[in-house]
Amino acid sequence: MMLSYRLASALLLACTLVFAGHARAESTRVVALGDSNTAGYGVGREAAFPAQLEAMLRARAYDVQVVNAGISGDTTRGMLGRLDAAVPPGTQIVLVQGGYNDLRRGSSADAIAANVEAILARLRARQIRAVLCGFYEQPWDAIARRYGAVFVSSSACYDANSRGSDGLHMTAAGHRIVAGRLLPVLQRMLAPGRRGPNG
Repeated sequence: MMLSYRLASALLLACTLVFAGHARAESTRVVALGDSNTAGYGVGREAAFPAQLEAMLRARAYDVQVVNAGISGDTTRGMLGRLDAAVPPGTQIVLVQGGYNDLRRGSSADAIAANVEAILARLRARQIRAVLCGFYEQPWDAIARRYGAVFVSSSACYDANSRGSDGLHMTAAGHRIVAGRLLPVLQRMLAPGRRGPNG
């Protein structure tokens, strides 16, 4: 017996939704953990570098989600405290960026480094790969190596030539530049098997 047009359409829609949900579940999840630079203060999350990085990766057929877990005003201590909530099970890569607000609040360089090391240690224990954005005068590259993280210089995670009207936070163009700098880093980390059907 032939299915009615309405029933056939309903079945097709259900199959499409199941397939789409399965495909989305298989996406590589990247979490960008940071402060206002990550959150996109002044430009909105849709123009911040995590969203632009995701768009760049998807344009190159990578099946990936880049989740923006940036909070304006956050410190490395705050990031450590919310790490488990911000980085749910199934996350494969975490971009770690922060430190400026710690300095503003009087935290010592050693305290900042200790927080960053604790973040990287917990990510490593969960077998999550990390990308560490350098900041200020610290041996961030050595810290990254100690925990098997990928080190990216502060000049790659922030574009000083693209500051907004407040003289501190980046414009949308600056976020796009940062996303472009992080793109090859993520491409090297993403396994070929994670590419979409067009890759």
